[in-house]
Amino acid sequence: MGVVMNFIRGWARVELACRYSERAVNICARNHVEFWDLKRTEDGAAQMSVSIPGYLKLRRVAGETGAFSVKIVRRSGVPFFLWRIRKRYALLIGLIACVLLTALSSVYVWQIDVVGNETVPTSQILAALRNEGVDIGTCVLDITEERVANRMLLDIPELSFITLNNHGSRIEVIVREKVAKPELYDREVPTGVFARKAGIISEITALEGWQTVKAGDAVDAGDELISAWVPQGKGFLTHASGKVQARTWYEMSLKMPLETAKKEYTGEKHTRTAIILGGKRINLYFLGGNPYGSCDKITTYKTLTLPGGAVLPVKIVRDTYEEYDRTTAGLSEEEAGQILSVKLLELLEDEIGDGWIVSREFETKNDNGVVTVTLHAECVEEIGVERKLTEEEIAAIGQG
Repeated sequence: MGVVMNFIRGWARVELACRYSERAVNICARNHVEFWDLKRTEDGAAQMSVSIPGYLKLRRVAGETGAFSVKIVRRSGVPFFLWRIRKRYALLIGLIACVLLTALSSVYVWQIDVVGNETVPTSQILAALRNEGVDIGTCVLDITEERVANRMLLDIPELSFITLNNHGSRIEVIVREKVAKPELYDREVPTGVFARKAGIISEITALEGWQTVKAGDAVDAGDELISAWVPQGKGFLTHASGKVQARTWYEMSLKMPLETAKKEYTGEKHTRTAIILGGKRINLYFLGGNPYGSCDKITTYKTLTLPGGAVLPVKIVRDTYEEYDRTTAGLSEEEAGQILSVKLLELLEDEIGDGWIVSREFETKNDNGVVTVTLHAECVEEIGVERKLTEEEIAAIGQG
């Protein structure tokens, strides 16, 4: 920011010529002349940068003391630039118009950023903003952040908090989503434990309810494992729960051709540049279309901003095309088998969750250049899932 302010105010690079440059610098410091970037030249003179007021004060000190002379090495900044173009009226008018347009554009919204959302889509939040009158091109002065936030909480019930931060022409929308309430354990709701897949029971622990199977029993998917009906005394219904582990078996297969397509980049690149001005794209090139037969297209966007973070309604778009040739990559049967075996194990581990693999065996076949790997595995995993009883199931228990 200091560099920007110095450029706006204007500054000069000066050289102090005297017999002892250290004495000249000390005189400047004693007279409170502000300077920066002090350096010593090869001939022993001191060079420093000063602002325009600092330069005027430096000239006065040099004249009063007679200890050194001041020579301007370089001038820079807005005041000097304006002085040089003072007679170029068209350029000066254009510069003034550009400054005015830039200042005017800073009171309109040119960028909206949404942060904090995970499950609620950004498109849904932006649509709700549009319904409340906040969109690209909206005047910032017409936006009442608190009113918009309160109405959006009504429009999107999944949100628990929303606030709009105004950064000039950029609006930052910060949201927080509601945390889903955990399902309460209701002892009054009749619930049974059922098998989610077939297997042979290896261990069962009924925390509540009546155990209907024992270790060594074979069950199918959907079979009742722990009943909600407890046949003690007159009998009663409860919320059954427990842990049921079973031995399960899997057979999974994946295929892969030994020859696969591959991209080999040639190193040739072509870039096209365009400008998006207020939502309208202006291409800075004449010929469109694909410049190569086979290529990847990479598009990057850069939004222009002013010092301080104010966003301008201008985006620089660059489309980069990278040429490649299509080739084939060959794998050995062993390499393909190893790749497929790893993928099969990953799929199996995802399927059994916290369970474990007791034994596994891979079977590999090559059919005209296509390798098939089949995994045969025995596992131990949790198969019990709780399910509320239907009214028909409850009625059947009562009749029994």
